[in-house]
Amino acid sequence: MYEVEMKFCVGDIDLFEQNIGRLGVKFESDAVEEVDKFYSHPQRDFNQTDECLRLRLRKFIDGGEEKFLTYKGPKIDKETKTRNELEIKIGDDITLELILNALGFKAVDTVRKFRRQTEIIVDGVVVELLLDFIPELDSYGCDGHFVEIETIASENDLELKRNLILDLAKKLNLKNSIRTSYLGLIKQKRTQSQ
Repeated sequence: MYEVEMKFCVGDIDLFEQNIGRLGVKFESDAVEEVDKFYSHPQRDFNQTDECLRLRLRKFIDGGEEKFLTYKGPKIDKETKTRNELEIKIGDDITLELILNALGFKAVDTVRKFRRQTEIIVDGVVVELLLDFIPELDSYGCDGHFVEIETIASENDLELKRNLILDLAKKLNLKNSIRTSYLGLIKQKRTQSQ
């Protein structure tokens, strides 16, 4: 399976929500906190291979939690962030971290974000729209506010769904797609402030 995704910096998040609201789309009112812990591989550099291994803790406003282990492969095109994605929901993250450490994987960085989402149907395809606020990027050009558009594709419909996401971004007047991950943006910010 592939995740077909585009990400954009949104300077005026309220205006974006108003504009998309005219299309009948409404985001969840409460943000979910996501804490992503990223791991290095013992024998290859994920920065060079454009891969990632991530442990995500999702915290809901009611106190509930979900945990996921996700592998993302290298991006496969130059316009979107389309890549192979494998994800599994886990229950025992402490034991999983012990296993990863025993195999030589090391936790290298963490990204914290607050996410609100909604789903829309475009040409019969379920598309997720995600509003993200990343506190560590609050001095970024959009005050830490980003919009992601994503859907899942198989080998058979990959090109169709990629074009659908590209078209939807145009319809929503989203420009200047960002292909760098949040972790990459945070690392850039840290380097610039040194």
